[in-house]
Amino acid sequence: MVDVMIPGEAGKLHAVYHKAPGDAAPLAVILSGNPRAGFHMNDRISYALFRAYMDIGFSVLRFNYRGVGDSMGTLGTTADNMIDIAAVIDWIQNQNEDSDKIWLAGNHVGAWYVLQAMMRRPEVSGFTLVSPDYAVTDFSFLSPRPNRGLLLQGALEDDNAAAFRHHVTHLLKKQAQIILETIFIKNADAKYGSAAELKQLYNDVKAYVGRENAETKLL
Repeated sequence: MVDVMIPGEAGKLHAVYHKAPGDAAPLAVILSGNPRAGFHMNDRISYALFRAYMDIGFSVLRFNYRGVGDSMGTLGTTADNMIDIAAVIDWIQNQNEDSDKIWLAGNHVGAWYVLQAMMRRPEVSGFTLVSPDYAVTDFSFLSPRPNRGLLLQGALEDDNAAAFRHHVTHLLKKQAQIILETIFIKNADAKYGSAAELKQLYNDVKAYVGRENAETKLL
């Protein structure tokens, strides 16, 4: 893993990058939650996602949005963060021109960013959502985009999170032809506060992404 600074609209974005052996390794970008809620690229969930993709052979990158940590600028809007996400995706693709697959993974509001980015990037092969922020209700950007992805949720999350999961699953299937597989993390709430919860999250992501990536190689 190395620290890199990626040019962005508001200045350089601080990222951590792992380059997998082999020029054609699949790629992954990790999108953290809302920094105003304390999320950043080094929080426990972002790091667990990063390691899961890294340990199954992906070149993977996590980063801080503008105004977070050592990323330049001031905290941005959703539109600002989407510009940063696009810059980061472009950067990792330019570093790995022989790779033809890229996955996105996001936690909290980062899960919503994953879906927005996927609508704009037809090359996205798959995705992982972790405990999406149920305060976000705008899904008007969805359009037909057949794909499959994973949704992880803490088994102890509240009723609002459960209702939101059903809502998102239905919307994705109806409006975007996207099928979600859901996995519940035992004894976890949305913070995934214990080592055991993070380990299960890590293992479940590895198993799902490894299986889906292997299946697409056969197509």
